[in-house]
Amino acid sequence: MKNTLFKLLMVLFFSIIMNNGYAQSVSAYQPGLLNVRDWATIETPGLLFMDYNYWNNSDSYIDRFGNKVSSLQINSTTLDLSSQISGYTNVPVIFYASNLKILKGRYMASINPIFLSSNYKSNIQSTTSGLEYTSSGNSGGIGDMAIMPLGLGWSFNNKIDLSFLYTVYLPIGKYKTGASDNLGKGYWTHQIQLPTYFYIKEKATAFLIMPTIEMNGKVKDADMKAGSRFTFEYGISQYLNSWLELEILNGHNWQIANDKGEDVWWNGTPLDSKDQTSNVSLGTGIWTYKSRLNLRIKYAMDYGTKQRYQSNFLSFSVIFIPNLLTGTT
Repeated sequence: MKNTLFKLLMVLFFSIIMNNGYAQSVSAYQPGLLNVRDWATIETPGLLFMDYNYWNNSDSYIDRFGNKVSSLQINSTTLDLSSQISGYTNVPVIFYASNLKILKGRYMASINPIFLSSNYKSNIQSTTSGLEYTSSGNSGGIGDMAIMPLGLGWSFNNKIDLSFLYTVYLPIGKYKTGASDNLGKGYWTHQIQLPTYFYIKEKATAFLIMPTIEMNGKVKDADMKAGSRFTFEYGISQYLNSWLELEILNGHNWQIANDKGEDVWWNGTPLDSKDQTSNVSLGTGIWTYKSRLNLRIKYAMDYGTKQRYQSNFLSFSVIFIPNLLTGTT
């Protein structure tokens, strides 16, 4: 009977804390992971191929007060909790900047499939009763797809770049309400970004500020609509010479609207709190092969996290310019 209770507590804990199934909205956009100049207006029309690789690791769920959750108190029994989560994400991107001008801005579009894999191990035990239960698992496959059907970019005398980017996340990743191995979020997300760059020294130095707004839809097979989110990022990129670049990027992500619906069972509970996190990343990049191939590596870490897992990330990305569809002969 006690062992059964432990298993039920394990399921309950990781359904709530790890957001298995649905328990509060999850941001489609993670601040700090892309590179500072990735949103800059493309000066020359054509096709670009990009590939982003992310490895993440976490062993800390942070509550609404900013404290790590390591135990639960049930009557006179203290349950010690621990978990380890790791994952890998691959995002290949096909990006196109055209000669078409809309409102004097260059038209841009992209398609970004997402492939995910994750592993977890969790443990719950009571030092007073001696009972212990451990669970582990993994999942992998296709996640939700991001498509940018509308991007516009303006450049002003090589001093300022301004872009408008609209992206929609299609919920094609595996999702079932209540499941513990979901790869998708189970709802549509509409995202708007306004990256703005300020340049000095003929663009050797670039300063970025960028707000991002996410507007989420209704969860599949559930009476729940995920709350909207807001992200603000800022950073600097510096070329040391024609091929070597260093950068630092900082970002903050907040849930700005409550989750709504009859199935939002966490209303009035300790989980009834908007989550947030911040992220800082350091990276470097090199241009090879006659400025057509860019290789980048960066390290990012979360801080100031509340009501969600706090993670560390390692990122490796590739940008290849094949000189296709440039509109020139």
